[in-house]
Amino acid sequence: MDSKGLVFVLRQKKDLHFQTAGETEYQVVQDLDIRPGMNQFYPAVTCNKGDGLGPFNLAIYWKRPYRGQGPKAPWYILTNLSEVKQVMAIYRCRWGIEQLFKDCKTGGYNLEETQVNDQRFLALVLLIALAYTFATFHGQRLRQLRLNHYAGRLQEHQETTLRQSDFSLGLYGQRWIYAMELWHHGAVQLIALKPHKRLFFQRGLQTLSLMQKAF
Repeated sequence: MDSKGLVFVLRQKKDLHFQTAGETEYQVVQDLDIRPGMNQFYPAVTCNKGDGLGPFNLAIYWKRPYRGQGPKAPWYILTNLSEVKQVMAIYRCRWGIEQLFKDCKTGGYNLEETQVNDQRFLALVLLIALAYTFATFHGQRLRQLRLNHYAGRLQEHQETTLRQSDFSLGLYGQRWIYAMELWHHGAVQLIALKPHKRLFFQRGLQTLSLMQKAF
């Protein structure tokens, strides 16, 4: 891949054996003295004792915990990039890809449960692509209007990765609108039973009105 000008960022297991340039012995990444908040970079290493694969660059990163929460182990990544920050920035992009898979599978359209033939599968993928695009655009619009703080999942302080994708937020908005259309009469009756909560209900109805305009 390197000879073809391609960039690769491949996460490794903790039992990876590697040998640095000029050394004769192999080391195991889990035996290195890496603590939370630290990163380390080893250029031109050879991997897999006995196979001698390489040379690769080895980047190690352990995110600092926040409020007692954080990863239990470092990331061990083989790459042909030369800077730790660039490696981490590209590797984090995988979460967006995994979110897409989740949206198309258990978190959204349950594509793996359809069990249709090839022709119908291609037609289904086309429909899902259109529906996914529309829902994502709606979610982006809700986020631009800052309605995600009300209608979506709350984001933790200093959390850099979005807890909810634009697609999922768009579906949330659609459910809000459809539910109120279906249960409008019952909702009005329930609101009348709680007059002391009137301001909170008004805030919700105003948010719903903005969501309807976004759609």
